[in-house]
Amino acid sequence: ELAEVARDREVQRMLFDAGLAGVCFPTEYGGLGLTPAHQKALNEALVGYEYPTRFQSPTMTPCAAVLLDFGTEEQKRRFLPDNIAGRTGWCQMFSEPGAGSDVASLQTQAERDGDEFVLNGQKVWTSGGQHADLGMLIARTDADAPKHKGISYFGIPMHQPGIDVRPLVEMTGRALFNEVFLDDARVADADLIGGLGNG
Repeated sequence: ELAEVARDREVQRMLFDAGLAGVCFPTEYGGLGLTPAHQKALNEALVGYEYPTRFQSPTMTPCAAVLLDFGTEEQKRRFLPDNIAGRTGWCQMFSEPGAGSDVASLQTQAERDGDEFVLNGQKVWTSGGQHADLGMLIARTDADAPKHKGISYFGIPMHQPGIDVRPLVEMTGRALFNEVFLDDARVADADLIGGLGNG
């Protein structure tokens, strides 16, 4: 599995070096600045060839797409070029043991501490979490707000004290999903995506 993940990143870098990555992303963030029609044509041309599917989802879709739509200019310039070039991979941390499809029931807390937030809680069904460099995570930043409000969206470094990723091994022996435990993990205010309480 580790070899497959490494190969996916390598193929993404090969696509980038060949001028075939980030087709619809603006050139200022490392993309090609082309149209969805160009992406469709590339997709059709790539049928039958090796493609870094594991890297594409969720790194490019939806994580990089979310950054493109809701990130600050600084976040876009800091994260997107490495995403497109295959240097960094992302995971999503939305679901929790008691809040799967009912995202508004999430319990993970993010409390401000100066120019950082301290996160505590648990996520589950995190695809590729054991391989990701960064995670897109939603957490409750206002415990007094109504259930569907007070939730914020963060880009958090995965390799830090306070983040424990535990693969959920399937009967096939593979581990596509993970539990993620957050115990005083930290994320910078600069990595808040879309504004406080707008998750």
